[in-house]
Amino acid sequence: MLSFFPFPYPDELWYSVIARYHTHSGALSWQATMAALFGDARDTDVGSFFPNNSIHQILEQLPPDFLSAQEVALQHTLLPFLMRFQSQEKKAAILEAFLNGEDMRPRYLRATRDIKPRSMRYCPVCVREDTQTYGEPYWHREHQIGLMPLCPRHRCRLRDKPIPNTRPLGAQYLPLDGQDWAEPDYGALGYETALTDTLYAYLTMPYDLSPNREADNLARAMENASLLSEDSIRKQAFDVDKLHTALTDKYGTELVEHYFGTHITKAHALRLRHYLIYSAEEYALLTVMLGQGPEVLFSQEQILLTLETRMRELAASKIIRSKDGVAKLLGIRADRLLPYAKRFGVAPFWPQSGAAKEAQERQIYTVTIHLSPMEREELKVFMRAQGMEAYSHAMRYFMEAGLRRWREGGWP
Repeated sequence: MLSFFPFPYPDELWYSVIARYHTHSGALSWQATMAALFGDARDTDVGSFFPNNSIHQILEQLPPDFLSAQEVALQHTLLPFLMRFQSQEKKAAILEAFLNGEDMRPRYLRATRDIKPRSMRYCPVCVREDTQTYGEPYWHREHQIGLMPLCPRHRCRLRDKPIPNTRPLGAQYLPLDGQDWAEPDYGALGYETALTDTLYAYLTMPYDLSPNREADNLARAMENASLLSEDSIRKQAFDVDKLHTALTDKYGTELVEHYFGTHITKAHALRLRHYLIYSAEEYALLTVMLGQGPEVLFSQEQILLTLETRMRELAASKIIRSKDGVAKLLGIRADRLLPYAKRFGVAPFWPQSGAAKEAQERQIYTVTIHLSPMEREELKVFMRAQGMEAYSHAMRYFMEAGLRRWREGGWP
């Protein structure tokens, strides 16, 4: 049993708790702390920002009601962020596997590109406030998300504190000593506030919340932004060149190449389209570029498609326009007008020709007449007398007769 162990501060990284233990224990070396906590264990990766076996090894030496492994995993590691784009079923299985002692690192850490940090990150304002509140600063877990540009709380730029040697982080315990009292930098770039909010939401949303694959709001936002392939009407395939260019225009070459490479393959785009890429950073960059907040991406309700909304408005206006005129108003080619109308379930509302014209006219002049049983028998007698085989023949006869009478002298 351990004689003492620090209780985690709000949102404190698990590694930070161990680093504070090292400081408060008065150990003369990192090796001494390692031996005190883990005995002869040599494969304990305390430097991982994700759940690792040090959690089980330490909690086994503390009272049962001190802290649970699930609390540590969900509140003091980046597990919710790492698992955000897994399905609910997969998330539950992964958490259960960890609680049962399985090592997650080999299977799941490749879901993010920032798994081997060479620096720790902190907010100067948090350092001051934590020192005033708790008597010491600590490493916050949200600050360690590699793509996170600003402190979610104070909106100032996060600062890097390089790891001072070539040792892996797990072989040393580096507390945030509070000696760096640098002034906060509030000079955020245009996109950084929205990106910070999105990344923080991915971390702090309920663990089991996953993007709604049925609402498909990422692809719908891509379509509204004209980032689909030109001939993509039903399949909704991303135009990879347009997409990479749009990302680069928004974030710059260096950031985009770090997360997406020098180009985006069609296979990668297809996996993004179906949420089969598990990197939360990639989705954050995409949705911020599209102006789509996390609440929309994870919503049960579909966002409206701009083209569909506009097409329905034109159809409802009852103004007769040529096919080319409608296509021009919608910003699409005329030959794509009918396929889009079919996709959205909108009947053609522009003048038709040939067989399509006849079909449209039949639709326009379709009428419904309710007859009593006696009237139906009288109609059948009339039809037999006139040699009519179908009710439509009779209806056309009555319509034409009525129009002739109206032209000759009006209705009686």
